[in-house]
Amino acid sequence: MENSSQFLKLDEQHMLNLWKTIMHFEPTRLDCVIERKDGIDIDALLTIHINQWYAHLLETAPVQWLPVVDVKTQVALSIDKEGVVTATIPQQCVRPIEWQLNGWQQSVTSFLQPDSHEAANQHCMWTRGNSHTPAAIDCGDTLKLFSGKAGNTPTLLKARCVVRPGNGLYQFHAVALATIPNWEHEHLSII
Repeated sequence: MENSSQFLKLDEQHMLNLWKTIMHFEPTRLDCVIERKDGIDIDALLTIHINQWYAHLLETAPVQWLPVVDVKTQVALSIDKEGVVTATIPQQCVRPIEWQLNGWQQSVTSFLQPDSHEAANQHCMWTRGNSHTPAAIDCGDTLKLFSGKAGNTPTLLKARCVVRPGNGLYQFHAVALATIPNWEHEHLSII
């Protein structure tokens, strides 16, 4: 895992407590007791908000704020007769960051959308990526890598991805905390 000392690693309860503090639900008053039986479950509602915020953060935030892992040992590769490599991305990966096949002169750090003009160019042997100017099409759960050498077994030098931590953990750079109030204001309505 690539990260710095400013990275937070929080379980669900710690994240919920932090969210409540940032949104001014904490500290609570301790000099009185109020009970209701018809109210909403604030913790459950905030947990939904937290998960939506975190999913959005993993998809859109700067890479420096996020957990990045080289998953090259977890990627299944296949190559067709024209040298196009299909890489099956592990489930915990949210988005690719930097990929490089063995034999490429450089990494791919910009991933093409399947319906783009540049992606269409990859289907022609004269305009597709090669070892000097590689290209990759992000197809969701697979990447099409252009190109490998037909007849060779492809191997990866790098397969760096933003990943979703397991076990209900939230990992991100502390600077991302500043986005929480705006997220709540722009995307969700709180009680």
